[in-house]
Amino acid sequence: METFTKEAVHIRTKEGKAWPKVLFVIDTLEFGGAEQSLLENAKRFTWLEPVICHIYRGETLKPMFVENGIRVHSFNITKKYGFRQAHALLHALVKAEKPDLLVAYLTRSELLTRMVARQCRLSVVGTFVNDLYSATYNRNLSWTSKIVVRVFKWANRFTSRFCCGFVANSLAVKEANARWLAIPAEKITVINRGRNSATIKRKENFQGSGQAIRFVNVARLFSIKNHQQLILGFSGFVAKSPFSTLYVIGEGPMRNELTGLIADLALENNVFLLGSRNDVPEILSNYDCFVFPSLSEGFSGAIVEAMFAGLPVLASDIPPNQEAITHLETGYLFQQGSADAIEKALCWFNDNRLVAEGLAQQAYVFAKENFELEKIAETFESYLQTLIASQP
Repeated sequence: METFTKEAVHIRTKEGKAWPKVLFVIDTLEFGGAEQSLLENAKRFTWLEPVICHIYRGETLKPMFVENGIRVHSFNITKKYGFRQAHALLHALVKAEKPDLLVAYLTRSELLTRMVARQCRLSVVGTFVNDLYSATYNRNLSWTSKIVVRVFKWANRFTSRFCCGFVANSLAVKEANARWLAIPAEKITVINRGRNSATIKRKENFQGSGQAIRFVNVARLFSIKNHQQLILGFSGFVAKSPFSTLYVIGEGPMRNELTGLIADLALENNVFLLGSRNDVPEILSNYDCFVFPSLSEGFSGAIVEAMFAGLPVLASDIPPNQEAITHLETGYLFQQGSADAIEKALCWFNDNRLVAEGLAQQAYVFAKENFELEKIAETFESYLQTLIASQP
């Protein structure tokens, strides 16, 4: 078992004063919205010392934390849950690090962190990044998975009383989790996911009317992201614009199924699954229009990136997307769960390219005002500082 010595724990100081220390606990450091947001926020903190702990195996992002001077503890537990081992390790780490505050992400890590925080008499912050208990989110789960979700829902609801506060990444996610877990709404603060516009290449030249369109989607290949209906909707559009293309950036368990669907629809020359890419901010501007048909989201960082890239955005009309996109003001919203609605949205873009370009410009301004990463990180750090200062 890993041990933590005093020598392994250091104290950062600024102007002769020790920084308050926050221990962030998360499942893994693989590519994902919560993980990348944690990295981007933590490396911008100016008055808090962030320390990261990931419970389970998966540390692709770890070098990026280390490069930014952020210490990372890796438990690398290989079991799906391994709660007993994880609890012992996390308890020992907390005793050694002596953080002023704990912040946990994702259900397994949240449950563990809340129990350890209670035992160590420390304050803990919960996070909500999606509507985990909705019918839409759970529709495609197996019966076994649905039972597991119900058990976690009960455990989440019971242990939520241990938290001094919560951060939700959208108003829709706040309202859903307040309802499902019986948490007072005033205990949940909304802080959207931000992006650094300076790192995202902005589109300069748009295709003229009548030219083939290069659509792009960025999302992991999970059923909830609705790639099947995206491809079906695109197949109808290709009948009208046979040289247009659709590029899907992301990886996941739906790859084989989607590859088969592409073959069945004879779209091998039109639809391309590009897999995971770490250069999305640099390549988004190579495309003409961003399409996002997800059935359930927390708050989409991918949409924000597309807004900063200056791409017109076509997105499903789920509540979190409506917090980023206003229909026919900063983008185009279509009915969720409908291949016909997706095809109609693609056709709208084809017929209204100048209008769409104008909406993209308005979306860029809106994103700069509301989703710039520096502002988001400052808000998050200020929130954590307030909680630390309010402790008895």
